[in-house]
Amino acid sequence: MKSIRRRHVLAAASGAGTALLTTKKGYATPARKPNIIWIVCHDIHAPLIGCYGNPLARTPTIDALAHDGIRFDNVHATTPVCAPSRFSLITGIHPQSWGPAENMRAVAKVAGHIQSLPEHMQQAGYYCTNNVFTDYNCDLDPQAIWDDCSITAHWRNRPKGRPFFSVYNYLITHESHLFETTPTITDPHSVTVPPYLPDTPDVRDAIARNIDMVNRQDKAVAHILDELRQDGLTEDTVIFFLADHGGVLPRTKRYCYDGGLHVPFIAYFPRKYRHLAHRPAGRPCADLISLLDLAPSTLSLAGAPVPPVMQGRAFVGHKIAPARQYVFSGRNRMDERQDLMRSIRTSQYRYIRNYMPHRIYGQHNNYEWGGRGYQSWEEEWRAGRLNTLQAAFWREKPAEELYDIRADPHQIHNLAAHRDQQAVLVTLRGLLDQEMIALNDNAFLIEGLGMEGYAQSRAVGAYPLSDLLELSARVIARDPASVPLFVKRMQDSNPVIRYWAATGLLVLSPQLDAATVAEVEAAFRTEPLPVIKAVHAEILLDGKRSAYATPWLARSIASPDDPVAGLAALTTATYGRQTGSASLRAAVRTVLTEKHVPHSVDEVLNLFAAHAAATYLASVQAGTYDPRRTEPVNLSPAALKGPVGQLLLKAMGGRIGDPQI
Repeated sequence: MKSIRRRHVLAAASGAGTALLTTKKGYATPARKPNIIWIVCHDIHAPLIGCYGNPLARTPTIDALAHDGIRFDNVHATTPVCAPSRFSLITGIHPQSWGPAENMRAVAKVAGHIQSLPEHMQQAGYYCTNNVFTDYNCDLDPQAIWDDCSITAHWRNRPKGRPFFSVYNYLITHESHLFETTPTITDPHSVTVPPYLPDTPDVRDAIARNIDMVNRQDKAVAHILDELRQDGLTEDTVIFFLADHGGVLPRTKRYCYDGGLHVPFIAYFPRKYRHLAHRPAGRPCADLISLLDLAPSTLSLAGAPVPPVMQGRAFVGHKIAPARQYVFSGRNRMDERQDLMRSIRTSQYRYIRNYMPHRIYGQHNNYEWGGRGYQSWEEEWRAGRLNTLQAAFWREKPAEELYDIRADPHQIHNLAAHRDQQAVLVTLRGLLDQEMIALNDNAFLIEGLGMEGYAQSRAVGAYPLSDLLELSARVIARDPASVPLFVKRMQDSNPVIRYWAATGLLVLSPQLDAATVAEVEAAFRTEPLPVIKAVHAEILLDGKRSAYATPWLARSIASPDDPVAGLAALTTATYGRQTGSASLRAAVRTVLTEKHVPHSVDEVLNLFAAHAAATYLASVQAGTYDPRRTEPVNLSPAALKGPVGQLLLKAMGGRIGDPQI
């Protein structure tokens, strides 16, 4: 560790003895264990860092850590956004396996059902601290699961002789910093613009600003390593440096390409613990790893058992699992916008399946559009100045995407229809289906259908996943021959089947005949679940039967009693035709002016999403929409006060309204 020793490392002074310790959980454990630090950043695509090949980066500390440690080159997040990804970090479980954790801004119910990683580490004898961000997308209480979760949390506060597991979270590289307008240090003229983006000043500014953010992060890493040096603990501490998901440039965060999922991951093992790495120091490692694997790997380093419920694989430590041949990722709802993608990544290929091909990639997202890169990109699209590649973001999606990462690192040449790639395509299709079944992927459990959750979705007969995989394959095939099947399945006793049958008809709605639309209307009249009625309503709004759907849509949008139904209705009004009626306009105004006080964290989060969707729709209805005019979501102060607001603070790990969250 020569270069790091020169900069940051203390002479080895052991921080762990050999006596038995009694932990706060009452377990007696040997104390000679490595200390473990996670340095967790927001929103970094691996190639942004110097040691990963960016010549414009100035990241000497991170580069030195990679030089003397192990730079992992093929690590991927479970989702391309923070909160669901952080669920997998704290639990070792796929968010897709425990709905609604797979949605951005949700509260999965896990407390009392499983123990979190820090609780397992406490049982292994560790003092566990988190400084300070959480955002776990579930109901785990940070104050209950950590020995200290605060802005002052530090290993220095541990009982004497106790090994520590300390997590440091940074917002330095968070997406919100792209919204700033101060001059960049990196010259925007020196950056390289990806071919799928237009070459505009705002896009160049976003790239340069992102590099500046990464460079600032390097200084924070240096601070942590300096504190280790000061305490004489460097040679007793295993260090992980990582990001919670990929980058924040347009078409990265929230999207299932490498830009949103490929993360930096660097591990440093001091000499006495180098055998636990199972890899030589100073060399890059191409092993496929998921961020899901960090929890079991940390337990493995501690010599602790990995609970069977954890779905990750230990890749370091006392007992490692077989190497991965692929990693699984996906996205669901992102704030106010529903979409569903699943992806498999091998060492060479990325396969993506788009379960909602009728939605464009670039659905307007209130927070996302705070970035001037998105504003500029949409501006160029509306002005007709994009080439075919750059315009693809604003058009409907193909059912499947297949990319050869080695030949096409930007993932711009879809090989799914290429004859010579059909064997690869079939293999990856099968792997994706296999993985979704193995983890009981809650993909098709759109909010409002019920049965979300690890145990609920595994109840006999509740969630027929194999049947849904077959039905959804027909949905994305967009074959009119499937219309009779979809009409029949709209009457199924299982609401999840009914939802996806209706979605199949929605995808084909421009081709439906009058008799089929009449069947949709009949189903709309009898359907009890609003989220399914909303799909029916979007089909009806495309034709002469809009009068049947509009009154229900207006009532659902304006009612504060069911915000999930309200958001579904707002989505229909956004993407369906004939949505400029007076009643719908009035309903949208009601959303933006109501003083409803929510009674749960779930309600608050749904209210945020509904306000964001209504803000956009109101400007479209008024004919005033401008990509450059991104308005913040404003809820009444009453909606954020009291115990619900405090619970939300815990759920999000920061202040309500903080632009960095």
